[in-house]
Amino acid sequence: MTQRDIKQQLIEILSGLMPSYNQQYWQSNPELIGVVPEFDSMTIVNLIGELEDQFDLTLDDDDVTAENFESVDTIVALVSSER
Repeated sequence: MTQRDIKQQLIEILSGLMPSYNQQYWQSNPELIGVVPEFDSMTIVNLIGELEDQFDLTLDDDDVTAENFESVDTIVALVSSER
């Protein structure tokens, strides 16, 4: 799976978790923490569950950092590094 494939799947996940933002918004690689009000701790927990399920990986506590969840691209990089 390429980073482009991972990004597309991540965008679908984010659109499902936060339907008030369309896929085009997520394509622009916005900053998430502190910028998108809906991107709160509960959304992050749900996102981690979706990432683990859909990409068949397990994220360690050390992986769950603000830096890794700063933007769409940083999440893609995290998923890529864990595969």
